[in-house]
Amino acid sequence: MKKSLKYPFGGITIWLYQRFTAFFMSAYFFIIGFIIFINFPIGFSAWSNIFDSFWMKISTLIFFYVMYFHSWIGIQHIIDDYIKNNLLRKIIIKIFFIAVFLQVIMISFFLLGGFRFETI
Repeated sequence: MKKSLKYPFGGITIWLYQRFTAFFMSAYFFIIGFIIFINFPIGFSAWSNIFDSFWMKISTLIFFYVMYFHSWIGIQHIIDDYIKNNLLRKIIIKIFFIAVFLQVIMISFFLLGGFRFETI
């Protein structure tokens, strides 16, 4: 594999990205599980109080960004391994990119409380 901006350290770069994102997602789930264990039994009001915190919103937003990055790397590997037609591969990658981009916008909108457009 040729070294470039996409693969500055060869194939190990993508492997490290996958492992880092998996570690972060696992840590997030462990922390959420611990918080739920502390607040058990958890109802709507307790769940709302947990996620009203600014840091919880930001960490959840980062979790989803990391998850989308993790899935992007995985989908690219799967497509490269199993779809040999170059045109079909590019179409699928672009469709997945559009879907991920829209999901990033939507999750940002939902977790940050919506955007307010005020008229002047």
